[in-house]
Amino acid sequence: MAARLPARQAGLRSAAKLPGGAPDQAGHSPRRIVARVLTDLRAGRVFLAGELSQHGWLDFGQFRWRDLTVAAAIRTSLGVMTPLTIGIATGNTAYGTFAALGALLAGFVSFRGVNRTRVLAVVVTTVGMAISTFVGAATAAWIPWLLVPAVFVWAYAAGLLVALGQTALSVCVQWPVALLIATAIPLGPEHAAVRALLVLAGGLWQAVLIVSTWPVNRGGAERSAIAESYRTLAGYARDLAAGRTGLPPPEMLPGARALDDPNPLIQTAAREHLLDMAEEADRIRVTVAALSADGLVSDSAAGTRPLLTGTADVLAELADSLTGRRGKRASHLDTAAALLAGLSVQPGSPWHWSGEALLGQLRAAWQIAGRVSQADAVPPGRARPARQLTARYQAALAMRASIGTESEAGRHALRLAVSAALAEAIVRATGLGHGYWAVLTIFIVLRPDYTSTVHRGLQRAAGTVVGAGLGVGTVLLARISDGALLTGIGATLLAAYAVFTVNNLLYAVFLTDFVVVLLALLGLPPLPTAEARLAGTAIGTALALLAYVVWPTWAGDSATENFARLIEAQVRYAAALLRGYTRPSGGDAARLGELQLDARRARIDVSTSTDRLADEPDQPPITSRLALALGSASHRVAQACLTLAAAVTAHHATGPPAQEAGLQPQLDELAAMVEQAGASIAGRLRVLGSPMPAAAIELPPLRAKQRAIWPAQAVIGGEEAGLAAAADGLVDAIDTEADVLSDK
Repeated sequence: MAARLPARQAGLRSAAKLPGGAPDQAGHSPRRIVARVLTDLRAGRVFLAGELSQHGWLDFGQFRWRDLTVAAAIRTSLGVMTPLTIGIATGNTAYGTFAALGALLAGFVSFRGVNRTRVLAVVVTTVGMAISTFVGAATAAWIPWLLVPAVFVWAYAAGLLVALGQTALSVCVQWPVALLIATAIPLGPEHAAVRALLVLAGGLWQAVLIVSTWPVNRGGAERSAIAESYRTLAGYARDLAAGRTGLPPPEMLPGARALDDPNPLIQTAAREHLLDMAEEADRIRVTVAALSADGLVSDSAAGTRPLLTGTADVLAELADSLTGRRGKRASHLDTAAALLAGLSVQPGSPWHWSGEALLGQLRAAWQIAGRVSQADAVPPGRARPARQLTARYQAALAMRASIGTESEAGRHALRLAVSAALAEAIVRATGLGHGYWAVLTIFIVLRPDYTSTVHRGLQRAAGTVVGAGLGVGTVLLARISDGALLTGIGATLLAAYAVFTVNNLLYAVFLTDFVVVLLALLGLPPLPTAEARLAGTAIGTALALLAYVVWPTWAGDSATENFARLIEAQVRYAAALLRGYTRPSGGDAARLGELQLDARRARIDVSTSTDRLADEPDQPPITSRLALALGSASHRVAQACLTLAAAVTAHHATGPPAQEAGLQPQLDELAAMVEQAGASIAGRLRVLGSPMPAAAIELPPLRAKQRAIWPAQAVIGGEEAGLAAAADGLVDAIDTEADVLSDK
């Protein structure tokens, strides 16, 4: 889709140059606000028209078949079919259906998280659905018009929780869904409470099924995740050996995430050894990346190629030792040992220091893999670094920062709440049959980003058309027998869960099929239900698209802040590495880990913003071209940080020589200059598009300081060669960032 943008953007740039009035103290004016609203409206209309004229509505999305989740689909389908089957078999179809509904929605949430976080997400979802079910059914029977403010509150909360990430979004979106589905059959307080308890029971049953898998797969998921990390590292090393250099993605190692939320039944010793392997994988990632830095392999590719190829082979064998059959694990370790014995580093080469560090890390990983296989005792005194902020405190900070219209999550929450409440008011005023489908569609379609909303809405509509027809056909199986009906329902449900992460259109097809059958079991005729679903989906999709055309949220609104945070996070990490070159200590290592994690998260946010900008019309202050230029410079900063980290790690392992007494004070001065430069660049980014004139970017004399530490004629070796190369790349990248923004 990004390739179609240049033909459409000519009609958008003129809308981005509207004049504004005199600014007030906040830098805004009524005239400028009106101009911005008109600009957004015009740009949204032109963008949507361009999508339709370029057949963008025919885009069915990616089919990510690698994400097909058959095992999880079987588990979640069992969670839904169990209460449904019991209800039909005992003649309590309505009770079984209500419980199945709770299990259905909780099942989709169970795809989030790993172990305990997955159970927690399902439980929180279920409790919220039970409350929503009671409120929806009782309010619809008591004072239906009260559903309008209720929908507004539920929608605003769901939209605001987007700030906490995809898991929170998956959890909270089920609450308004349960609220709206409950309005289809109004009930008095007593019957509504019974229905809420059945929904609660169905959702908790899904949680029980998750817990039941823990004894069966005790540590298997964690071993597989660590093995995947090592296989990914092997692929990265092979790419470098083949000349395909590049920066490793910030989330290339999935093992650490799995071990942050391990199976509670995994043996403590095994978990600690796997943690060691995850930490060693990160060290290997940094060192391998340092080998690809300019000045380390560019002049000696032939020398590094055998080392990188051999490294890839060793890493692959270590991965196989974790996931292979028990009788084969020892042979994989023996093969890895033989490969390691054949690897060597050319003496006197500029990359000698990083090559020796890499070999040491590979040997350490091999030893740890052996302990994993043998489940040796845990070394005493082992402790994981404590986090500065708890997850709960971080979530509270994110929520408080998101309230209002200054944040993307706040704007999305208000837009979602107004749209959903308006749809509910239309339903109440017109008496539209099964009108809750229209409101439901808004919750499913409307997303914080423009492109996802457009394509998700059209894919949802197309999937609903097909799924409604399939649902009517599935209901007809009841004429054969209850067994035939349950078989059809089970197949449809299994397909819906399996393709949930594959493609939105396919998911909409099978989910619509199942919901039509589920409502038929509650006594609602299938054909009118299918027709109402089609009409409601059309109305909801139209309202969602209209809401975004009227008040879009462009990626550029948040991209400037994301880039500013990335620059600040990267310079903090680089400065800490420079200050820690000759100061090895446990506390510093923990601090470096936190700063590295902050920089990775910021890179992920920037990558997301850049991708979204490529799919949207150019909207000042930051355009797709500017984002790509800044992204390229930030990648070079990240590469310099990786080389710095490898040099620091190697230096700490060998110990500082005596002649380095005067080096650290100079590195401290360079670190302070790096932080000062980053603050100046980030400050300039934050005032892009402001009516107030921006001050020029004033950088400290970074290049002069760097050359004073390492004169061009100086001959250096060991890890200090990597330190000098990284400092040179860091200074160059910072200068590039400042130059890119100098005329903005």
